Order: sequence, then structure tokens, then C-alpha cells
Amino acid sequence: MRENKALIGIGFGVVGGLAGTVLMDIVMMITFVSVGESADMFFTTVGERLGDGALLGIAIHNLIGMTGGLIFSILVLHVRALKLDSVKKGLVLGLAAGAITIPLGCIPLAIWLGEPILDVIAFSILPHLVWGTVLGWTVAYGFIRIRSRARSNKTLPV
Repeated sequence: MRENKALIGIGFGVVGGLAGTVLMDIVMMITFVSVGESADMFFTTVGERLGDGALLGIAIHNLIGMTGGLIFSILVLHVRALKLDSVKKGLVLGLAAGAITIPLGCIPLAIWLGEPILDVIAFSILPHLVWGTVLGWTVAYGFIRIRSRARSNKTLPV
């Protein structure tokens, strides 16, 4: 039963990572349009660098976001200090995860694309914090729901 809860918890991480990435993508596209660029500029640049177009860039970005969600959920499941006991703690840890992904992802990306590192970081702060917030909320909400269901099932008569 414990393994089943862990798998469900990891599922919340993957879903939270994907949902956060989709919202992050929307924030990025709005930002690009607001400065007079094409909404899909980032995705096209990444996709073309890999030999295709914007769809490949979107797929890669969403896969990375889901992987980040997977890693986040595994960490909060297995590191006692990161145990999620409130949505507030989930939001704080999610924001921290979003902040950590800025240097981990943006510096290598900027180097790979040949873009100024500080420009990429400055552009990426808000979208990454959106990703982290959605991820942290989703995982915390999911874990708390799993725990409350487990408690309520124990108190029900058989």
C-alpha cells in the first residue's frame, strides 16, 4: 500500500511539473509578444538548434518540466526535512525549486544557444517561479489528500 501511495505521489509531481510548465510557457509567450517578438521564439530557437521547429522545442521543454516535477516529488517523499505537511510548505518548496532551476537550466541553455547569460536569467525568473509555485501547490495538495484519505479509511468500520 505504501508503494502505491508513493507512485501516486510521484504522479502528482509529474502532473504538477507539466501543469507548471504549460503555465510557464504561457508566461514566456506573453512576455515575448509584449516585447515585440514572436510568441514561439524560445521554442523555435531550441527546436531549430535540435534540427526541427517549435513543436520539438515545446516537447523538450515540457519533458524537462515533467522531469523536474518527478525529481521534486521523489525528494519530498524521501527527504524527511522536505516532508509536505501543508500547502504553504509546498508553495515555499516549489518556489525554491523554481529558483534552483534558474541557474541549473538557464546558464547551460544560454551557453548552448550563445545568448547572454544575464539576459536569459532575467527573462527566466518569473516563468520559473510560476512553474515552481504550480508544482509545489499540486504536489502538496496531492500528498495531503492522500494522507487524509488514508486516515479516513482507517477510521471507517469494515
